[in-house]
Amino acid sequence: MKKQTLKLFTIALIGFVIIISVLLYFFSERFTRAWLPIDNGLGETVTLSPDDKSIVFPFYQSGDGALYKANVDGSEVNQLTYPRQAESHVHPRYSSNGDKLLFLSQEKGEGNLKQSLYIMSSDGSNLIKLSKDEELITDAVFSEDDNSIYYLVAQDYQEGSELEEGPTNIDLYSISATGENKERLTHDESLKKRSLSLTEDGGKLGFVEWVKDEGEGLNSSYVMMDTNTKEKEYVNPEFNFETNIIYSAKLSPEGDIIAFSAASENPRKKSQFIYEMYTMDNEGDEVKPVTSFRTLITEPVFFRDKERVLFIQDQSWLRGKPNYKLWAVDIDGEQIQSITLQMPQFSGTIL
Repeated sequence: MKKQTLKLFTIALIGFVIIISVLLYFFSERFTRAWLPIDNGLGETVTLSPDDKSIVFPFYQSGDGALYKANVDGSEVNQLTYPRQAESHVHPRYSSNGDKLLFLSQEKGEGNLKQSLYIMSSDGSNLIKLSKDEELITDAVFSEDDNSIYYLVAQDYQEGSELEEGPTNIDLYSISATGENKERLTHDESLKKRSLSLTEDGGKLGFVEWVKDEGEGLNSSYVMMDTNTKEKEYVNPEFNFETNIIYSAKLSPEGDIIAFSAASENPRKKSQFIYEMYTMDNEGDEVKPVTSFRTLITEPVFFRDKERVLFIQDQSWLRGKPNYKLWAVDIDGEQIQSITLQMPQFSGTIL
């Protein structure tokens, strides 16, 4: 009798532990998806060298991300930066000549979040901090001559829904590559700006802009700004997108094609969105689908010498913390290739 009672108690205890574990998973991960909650693995951005041979990307270990460099096929991975504890290096960008890299250093403290702008040589040496204020910089890109940098600064950080959470009230700035001549280029403090890219001749700067209208709600446009006159042209895809939300987008080197990730209803669950990649011309016409993953495509990156893009897919979209994977595909959706990053043994952080 005692053995039977002990057996029933053990079964009940195991069942209780399983139930608690499931509840903790759903309430701690699925329903509290914070900005960049990555514990281990690839980050959501990648940059491609001008000769299409090398990539640089953030990779996380125990919640902190360092930058790594690899061949475009994922081989010969080498660590470039060594962040301190509770610091991550994100959003790398190659210079036009491939000699320099810029990136953002994300520092997580109690009740605050800041990201600072850094520049270094492409081998990880000669590290210099360019931003001098306590700013929340969200993206940056070199000018075509590499003498200056365009970057985005957020004034606030907002908790809230899946789409609106994160840095908000964002404007565009420029600064010289030596950290001087800071200039504010926009004064609209839109809800979000993201995904900076520049044409090869430097004439057009592209980014996604989100605004919230009391009548129409949240919507977005792709903006092409003339770098000389600062005039902005708004491009929206001529396509039946139910939500009108472009998550991210990039200009091709010539500026004639825009690759973008846009929201559509999830056919498996109508209350959630999926983000596939599409292409369109610079007037919003000829919209064509490229992917069909039914997850989240975070950021396309154009090759220079072929009609092909790199992109990152969140394989765990709507199922907990991000699990990013790198792919390459022709802009017509053909010749898709999974890229496996041959990561070395992690070498730790500088404390």
